Amino acid sequence: MTLVARNINEQLYKQFKAEAIRRGLKVSEALEEAMRLWLQKNMVVNDPEAEKNYKKYNELENELMKKYHGKYVVIAKGKFIGAFDNLEEVSKTLAKINTRHAIVTKMGEEEVIEGEWWGGSIKR
Repeated sequence: MTLVARNINEQLYKQFKAEAIRRGLKVSEALEEAMRLWLQKNMVVNDPEAEKNYKKYNELENELMKKYHGKYVVIAKGKFIGAFDNLEEVSKTLAKINTRHAIVTKMGEEEVIEGEWWGGSIKR
């Protein structure tokens, strides 16, 4: 799809493009990622459990990075659940707790797995 956007702040676009290039992405790929993140952020506004999870993650992020670099961290029910070596351990733990929303991220990597938990398995 071709997209034309008008009246975009030139300085903001230059910074965005520079960061995309630094990360080895095309501007279109970076824009898609930004749109996905924006939609995720705005879709959870009406979900109190998701809001608690994001608040707790943001509060603990620096500490978690130092303590659990390279491990999968789980935030659910507005609290830190644990740090795990693999997604299988994460899946087993989430199956044991009664939660609808969880944030799972591998500390030190940009990928964040976030969403509603329905008792299934987590796969990359």
